[in-house]
Amino acid sequence: MSTIDHARKRVAAVLEEINRLKQSEFPYPHPCDALDLLEARFQKHQSVLEKTSLTAPVSVSHNACSVSLHELYVYVPILGFILRSTNVRNAFEAYAPLLRLVRSILGADTKLIVSSEWEFAPFVYRAITGLRDFVLIGLPAPESSNPLLIPLAGHELGHSVWEHEGFSARFEKQIENGIVDQLTTNRWGEYQLLYPQAKRPDLKSDDMFVRSTWINAYTWALLQTEEIFCDLVGLRLFAESYMHAFAYLVSPGTSGQRSLRYPNIARRVSHLVKAANAMAVSVPAGFESDFVAETEPAEPATKLLVSTADAVSASLVPNLIDLTQKLADGKAVPTRNPTQVRRIRDEFQQTIVPTAELESLVDILNAGWECALYSDLWTMVPQIGLEDRGRILRDLILKSMEASEIHERLRKSP
Repeated sequence: MSTIDHARKRVAAVLEEINRLKQSEFPYPHPCDALDLLEARFQKHQSVLEKTSLTAPVSVSHNACSVSLHELYVYVPILGFILRSTNVRNAFEAYAPLLRLVRSILGADTKLIVSSEWEFAPFVYRAITGLRDFVLIGLPAPESSNPLLIPLAGHELGHSVWEHEGFSARFEKQIENGIVDQLTTNRWGEYQLLYPQAKRPDLKSDDMFVRSTWINAYTWALLQTEEIFCDLVGLRLFAESYMHAFAYLVSPGTSGQRSLRYPNIARRVSHLVKAANAMAVSVPAGFESDFVAETEPAEPATKLLVSTADAVSASLVPNLIDLTQKLADGKAVPTRNPTQVRRIRDEFQQTIVPTAELESLVDILNAGWECALYSDLWTMVPQIGLEDRGRILRDLILKSMEASEIHERLRKSP
């Protein structure tokens, strides 16, 4: 069997799988829209492969096969993600308010798919060719039915906003200049020990060898800046509930060397606290002490460059806070309303019923977290055992979202 035959069979198999997936019961239409686009994409590959003669030059047939194989690597995981979006473990009640939030920031044509991932971290597919205007957010499978972790979608949404708004270009030159300035002033002695032949002016030149000595610091600082921005988006969208969800999923951190693409956890938490103070968000008691220090790289060049990246990304936090607030305010994204949060919380605690009013997603989630953190929740209700409180609270939160959505649709109906 020839290479072209293998390629044709592979594409035929994925088209059969897409057809099977289209028979699934989806709770909202956007996964079906994505499947239609992916089906059309692979039908084009099928057409190209069918038209490629077995006697065609090897370079021609191999190119057609390679392109279709690459697309399989890219899109088969997305098909799995779409399939998991049908699973009842997902908090479907949160979908409509989350979609409105996404569209308020990215535009009315944005499509959203929320699913589960078999990684213990929220996840977003980035800039998917062929799925323009789609945002795909996955929560860890064991927690995907837990509405208290929905605020973490704010961080993942931040990545889509970062790309949609082209914010990398806004910071690239500033970060490059910051790295060079750090190395030529505060860190020059350490840098010279590693690269004794370098001169200060060389770092500001276009010399490719010299740039190669510090380019990793630039890359890490840019990645860290994006991650800080995404944390700030989550904080601005969901207020205290983002900090609670963040601590639930991340604290106290894992042992071992820190990730170079994120600020170390101490800095990351410090940035969140600084932003919370600027945004009038209450910092949970003991929040900073809930996290343990991570191990820094021992290799001298990596240690120097990542600490330089840390310093540069940290210097941009005030700009990022201002950028986040202006973006959200400009899009009229609602802020958490303390009065409404208290009212919803009291309904949960005292009458154990979901709210019957039109409420914002952020207020419902913050009320839910206040109940979750209240140690005496329902202790005076003997019918509710300690082991049942979490489940009942999650049900109240989800039903409140559902009731609020009914009010929203009635309000918009003619």
